[in-house]
Amino acid sequence: MFDAQTAELLRSAPAVPGFDPELLPAFLTYQYANLASYRLGGLESPSDGQGDEWTLERLADTYELTAVLQIEPQMARASSFVAATAQQIIARREQTHPDATALPNIDQHRLDPALSAVLLFLLSEQFADANEATAAINLNTDVQTYEATILTEHIIDLGKGSLHDILKRSERWRVPRDFQDLEERALAALFENLATGIELFAAEFLKLPAPDTVLGRYDDRRQAFERVIALSAARHDVSGPLESIDFIFAGPHHLASLLLSATDGISAASLLEVPPPTGADEKTWRDWLRFRSEKFPYMWSNHRQAVEREFHQTGVSGVVVLPTGAGKTTVSSLKIAGALARGKKVVFLAPTHALVEQLTEDLQEMFPKDLLGSVVSSDFDLLLQEDATFQDIEVMTPERCLAMLSFASEAFQDVALLVFDECHLLSPESGKIRRALDAMLCVLGFNNVASDADILFLSAMVKNGDELAVWLAELTGRPSVSVDLIWKPSRQARGVVIYDSKELESARANAIAAQEAEDARLEKTAKTLRKKAQEQLTAHPYAIWGLQHNWISEDNLYCSTTPLLSNSVFLAGKLEYGPSVRLTPNANGVAASIAAAGAAKGLKTIIFVNTKNDAVTVAGNVTELLNETVEPTDYEALRWNALELELGELKHSLLSGPAVAVPHNSAMLRLERDLAERMFKRSNGAKVIVATPTLAQGLNLPAHLAILAGDKRAGIEGGRESLEAHEILNAAARAGRAGHLANGLVLLVPEPNMHFIQKNQVSKATQQKLKAVLPEDDHCVTISDPLQIVLDRVNVGQATDPQVAYTINRFANLPSEDASTATDQLFDLKKSFAAHIARNKDNIETFNQKVAVFRAAV
Repeated sequence: MFDAQTAELLRSAPAVPGFDPELLPAFLTYQYANLASYRLGGLESPSDGQGDEWTLERLADTYELTAVLQIEPQMARASSFVAATAQQIIARREQTHPDATALPNIDQHRLDPALSAVLLFLLSEQFADANEATAAINLNTDVQTYEATILTEHIIDLGKGSLHDILKRSERWRVPRDFQDLEERALAALFENLATGIELFAAEFLKLPAPDTVLGRYDDRRQAFERVIALSAARHDVSGPLESIDFIFAGPHHLASLLLSATDGISAASLLEVPPPTGADEKTWRDWLRFRSEKFPYMWSNHRQAVEREFHQTGVSGVVVLPTGAGKTTVSSLKIAGALARGKKVVFLAPTHALVEQLTEDLQEMFPKDLLGSVVSSDFDLLLQEDATFQDIEVMTPERCLAMLSFASEAFQDVALLVFDECHLLSPESGKIRRALDAMLCVLGFNNVASDADILFLSAMVKNGDELAVWLAELTGRPSVSVDLIWKPSRQARGVVIYDSKELESARANAIAAQEAEDARLEKTAKTLRKKAQEQLTAHPYAIWGLQHNWISEDNLYCSTTPLLSNSVFLAGKLEYGPSVRLTPNANGVAASIAAAGAAKGLKTIIFVNTKNDAVTVAGNVTELLNETVEPTDYEALRWNALELELGELKHSLLSGPAVAVPHNSAMLRLERDLAERMFKRSNGAKVIVATPTLAQGLNLPAHLAILAGDKRAGIEGGRESLEAHEILNAAARAGRAGHLANGLVLLVPEPNMHFIQKNQVSKATQQKLKAVLPEDDHCVTISDPLQIVLDRVNVGQATDPQVAYTINRFANLPSEDASTATDQLFDLKKSFAAHIARNKDNIETFNQKVAVFRAAV
């Protein structure tokens, strides 16, 4: 569930008697997996039921106290993350059994764990978790004081990063009111001082003046919090027989300690601290940072590391490899803002039209026209016009960019930056190299016509980022940096569907018996399974969960097996000689059953299927299982009307109307895809979306649960072929998404069925299967040069090969090699990645010979 860096943070927490912190990643993942199985209906209780001395509650309380008492920052950060994660799991358990008795979030003696979790996540710099944790906070205005409600709202905004809202609230919330007694007045005064400290922090962090309502009361937020700590637990000498009185306000005291630690922990994480790149207009840069800080004031640790390596500097190209969901687009926005602040333009490449559409919307939000005067466009048709010019940011596929380079290269003259998202597209995949060829030719051509421009590659999956960065330095003739960071702001519990071998044997036996009985009754031997026999192919699904990072690489799997559903699911089977039955996964049917169970418990779910038809069919099956209706919004109703006008009747649409489960595939009209995405995004809309791998390619539709219906597909030459590692990772990454859902669940329905003889023990065959279908980390693609494949094929006489013919045609209309200047050659093979690799292997002479043969063919 935790990446290697986050797992190491957990393990670095201080040891406590009777509990080894080395076990913390596995322990917390185990608790989360149990909670997941409970929500799906497989377990009767979400608690672990182990009866260990260290319960989740005790662990949370112990490490929360440790966090606020620790002096050493790293120890405090680790302790706070342990405590916050434990508190979050506890809060989710309680949400499954809501308590009818509402309690104040903060009073004299108590601080609600939901408030603690937000501040503990902030202390550990887990901003995505803090944002998500705010959803568990109830205002409870009826059972707590006015000041407690204001303080709760402040902490919610602190967790969300809505610091401007805190300052706005500061201007209006302080009003005179009556108190019943001195104790209530004292508590209100402590709460008001805590609110003052939060308001001072917001102003400091945003580099704004302190609000007039608190101006001059304290030097800074630390002084305010320390004042509450001193007053809320103090002994005061008095005259008379008592001699002294103890003032104890445990709730405010603990909250002040947490606020002091949390604001100390994030004080260096301000987006406004990022320096402008060389040549950027400083006012434009600062205005944009201030605009972004209104919603996203906190910089994640990986983004700060990227800035420290100066990837955003003018004249620096780079390769940024961050795990899926770690903010690649956000970090690239710093580089884009630098180019715009210099009055230059940007080309942003994305691999699919769906992702182009999404990125266009995202970049329009990041760079609004009314702020910088910048226009973000993805309207390729406009670029086909005579004398076409680029907008400030043009978003397109590599193929469209290559077309522009070929017929309108002058349009690139003011472009200062090329951003290539999902750049692992550069690598040929399973022998299908056409898209990789276009992408690589696009990069070479762009560098030729815009030689002063920087190039930024983005990916979650590239293994050889360092090598690519060196090549970019050679290609551009300027510095290039590699930023490869494994930390993830979100995390997933990953499981594989597995069955009890006894149940599978029983299903086979029952099916054979039913088959033979039907054959005897009808006095005819069927060649395929009869319906009565198929009805016997049922079993209860379990999940085997990995409890530590890279769990599949260990000699002994550290895992947990839990039941997923209370009901059995239908498997499929084929009748074979004997007679016997070979069980098959019925992956789509099993995925639909699990998705329906999850959706019924409020889990937004994505199912990935292999074909466009499957997406439509499975969505219909889930809709039938859930038997719920979805009401369209007014805007959606207009879109439905437009769709009906376009098609004549909605029955002709792949999306025939609002539904609780919707399909999503590349065969759908843009209007259909837009409706499906909008319905899924809203909380009261579609609960399940069933998609082909198109959706996995970077689209930002996060879900609580991602189900991969199978790890194989029909092969081009018949039979079944395994999905590529990056395809599985792309699909799995839709579960949980920083800024939306910090935690998610991934379930894979494998082919063939997997089984266990004893829970938590996995056979060698199963272990090998797990290694094949669950990559150890996101780094699963080594980029090579597709041009090298073409050169090799030409040199062995494969002139009629489709990819060779395509590439030769691309080069045929270009100037010959003896052109007067090097810039006349749009695609300079001597600057290619293949040439770089050849030089490093001291094999450049052979490479040049192959280029000569290719030129002759051209």
